[in-house]
Amino acid sequence: MVRCSNCGQKTDGDYCQWCGYPVLTGGQRSAEARAEEEAREAEKRARKEAERLAKEEAKRAKEAEKRAKEEAKRLAKEEAERIKAAEEAEKRAKKEAERLAEEEAKRAKEAEKRAREEAARLAKEEAKRVKAAEEAAREEAARLAKEQALREAEETRKAREAEEAEKRAKEEAARLAKEQALREAEAARKAREAEEAEKRAKEEAARLAKEQALRETEEARKLREVEEAERKAREAAERLAGEPAGKELGKAREAAETGEAEKRAKEEAGHLSGEQALKEAEEARRVWEAEEAEKRAKEEAERLAKEEVGRETEAAREAEAVAEKEAEKILPAGGEVYEGTFELVVPMPVGFERVRQFADHVGEIENLEIEWVGGSVDEGAIVGISVKKPLDLVQTLNEMPMVEKVDKKGEKIIVTLKAAA
Repeated sequence: MVRCSNCGQKTDGDYCQWCGYPVLTGGQRSAEARAEEEAREAEKRARKEAERLAKEEAKRAKEAEKRAKEEAKRLAKEEAERIKAAEEAEKRAKKEAERLAEEEAKRAKEAEKRAREEAARLAKEEAKRVKAAEEAAREEAARLAKEQALREAEETRKAREAEEAEKRAKEEAARLAKEQALREAEAARKAREAEEAEKRAKEEAARLAKEQALRETEEARKLREVEEAERKAREAAERLAGEPAGKELGKAREAAETGEAEKRAKEEAGHLSGEQALKEAEEARRVWEAEEAEKRAKEEAERLAKEEVGRETEAAREAEAVAEKEAEKILPAGGEVYEGTFELVVPMPVGFERVRQFADHVGEIENLEIEWVGGSVDEGAIVGISVKKPLDLVQTLNEMPMVEKVDKKGEKIIVTLKAAA
């Protein structure tokens, strides 16, 4: 608790609980105490000066009176020594003494009056100085209290702005996390589609290989059938060649060395061997074609699989590029996009000319129009704007040379201007 400088009671708080007088603390109380001490010292000096002047005047009057009396005594003594000079001289001496005494008394009275007037003047001036000091102390206390209130209000505003900034940061982090999750989900979906495409390509290649294997099996079966037919043909040829040879041999024995049967047997055997060679050549050609077809089928399946994977990969890259372009279009320069009507608040103290210059610069921004310019005592100057297309307004305002900083307070945008050069 502190003692009230007005009523002397002990109290606490900013105002006395007994008389309501402002209670000053710290440097403020020291200033008032110094002012009161100076006032008391000045009053004391004035009283001492007045007393000194009065004493000096009284002393001078007493000394003058004393000198006058001594002078009168001397004159009287001289007159007595001159055998009491004429009565006129004595009267003159008495009159002179009285006159001098009166004059001295008058001077003493005037000096005392002047001393009282000077003391009163000094006391009045000292009272004025004390009153002025008290008034200055009260004004200083009021100023300090107002500054303290402004500092507290500024700290409260900064705390609210910090909370809002933290809230915006959390919302931005949540949005980015959501976008990252969406991108990851899209990438996973594209990876699954690529895997499925690769799987389909492999299945298609396996199907083609299986069909080719079936074709090869069918060709082998046909080849076996051809070989069986060839074998049967050879047996038939041998059989046919053997029977005519026996008959011709009998005839030869009967006809005496004709040789015609042997000739026909050779021709028949040569004919059958030629057909068999043609069949083997045809079969070999079909086997080669089957191998070539299988090879082409495998190459085609691999090509289709690679193309499918390439198409899926390209589609994934294109989708990711489109998503990035859309994200850049939505959030240019990594800031918050504004579109619609907003209020730009310029805190006091700022001159009207400075606000007008700021409004003119803002009006030059593309896709932005000034709706109105006004203000209030509590907030300061206010510029109403209309943003026609999505715009990173905070970044744009921060790039203006006359802008110190830009903050957001609810739906309003606080713009602090630099001091005029």
